[in-house]
Amino acid sequence: MSQPVSDKLSLEILQSLSPFSPEGSDLVTRASRDLLMTCIKTDLRVHKVFFSHVVPDPLQEQVDLRTFPMEPLAVALLGETMANTKDDYKFHSTINKGAVDDALRDIYGSLQWKKLGFQMYSLVYPEVVQDAASGVSLKDFMGYDADVWAERLVQHIQEPRWTASVQQRIVRGHYTEDDYNRDMNALFVKLHLLDPQSVIPAYQFLLNKRALPAVNLELATRNYLGGPLDWRVLQFDVENAERKPTAPLPGVTRSLDSPHMEVFHGTAVDDFIVTECRNLGLWSGLRPDNVSRLAHTRDKCRMM
Repeated sequence: MSQPVSDKLSLEILQSLSPFSPEGSDLVTRASRDLLMTCIKTDLRVHKVFFSHVVPDPLQEQVDLRTFPMEPLAVALLGETMANTKDDYKFHSTINKGAVDDALRDIYGSLQWKKLGFQMYSLVYPEVVQDAASGVSLKDFMGYDADVWAERLVQHIQEPRWTASVQQRIVRGHYTEDDYNRDMNALFVKLHLLDPQSVIPAYQFLLNKRALPAVNLELATRNYLGGPLDWRVLQFDVENAERKPTAPLPGVTRSLDSPHMEVFHGTAVDDFIVTECRNLGLWSGLRPDNVSRLAHTRDKCRMM
C-alpha cells in the first residue's frame, strides 16, 4: 500500500524544492513560456488559420489576460514568423518586419509582460517544482496548513546554523552572491505561494543579517518570462498554412479548353495578413505570389 502524500511532507523536502535544474536553468520559466505559447496558439485571431489542431491548456482558465495585449502579441509573433520564413509564395514580403520588431519590443519591455510572467510563474510553480525522490511537489504543501509550513520555513532560515552554512559555502568559493540572491528570491516565491504575509518578515530578516550578502527583493519586478519568444517554434505550422491549397471557386476556374488550372495556396493566411496584420500596421502592402498552375485533368486524359 502506497504511503499517503501527507505522510511524505517534511521541512527538509520543502526547503530543498527548487525551480532550477542542475544546469541552472529555470524550469518554471520554461513551463510558463510553454503555457504562454499555448495561449497564443489558441487565440481566436490565429487558432483556426494556423493551429486548429492545438487544444487549450486547462490552466488557461486561471490566467487573467484582461490587462495583457494577447491579441497583438499573437498577431505580431505570427508576423515575425512569416517575415523570417523565406517561402516560395513570398508571404514573407507581405510583412513589414520593422513594424513587427517595434510591436514586439514594446510588448516584451512592458510592465504587462512582467505582470503576466509573475502570474503564470506562480500558476505553474506548484506542480512543476517537485522532489525527484518522493514525487512531492510544492502543491502538496499548499493545503489548509500552508501558513504553518511557511512559518517553519522562515524559522529555518533564522537558525544560526543556516547562516553559518551559507557563509561557509561563500568563503570556500562554492557559492556566489548572485547564486545567493537567485536562491533567496526563489525562496520568496515559495513563501508567497504558501503564505504571502510571510514574505516581508523573511526579507527583512535577511536584509538585516550583516553576516550575509545584501539581498534584493525581486518578487514583483523580475522578468519571469524571460526574453523574446522564439518564432521558430511556430515555423512548421506557418509553413503548412502557407502551402495549403484551395480549390478555385465554381465559375472562377478556367474552362476545360484551357491547358492549366490555377490553385491558390494559403488563402486563409493571405486574409489574416490583410485583416489582422493590417489592423496593427504590420502589413507591407504587398500580396503573395501564391498561385500554382497545374495541368488540367482533361489534358492528362488526352496524354493517356
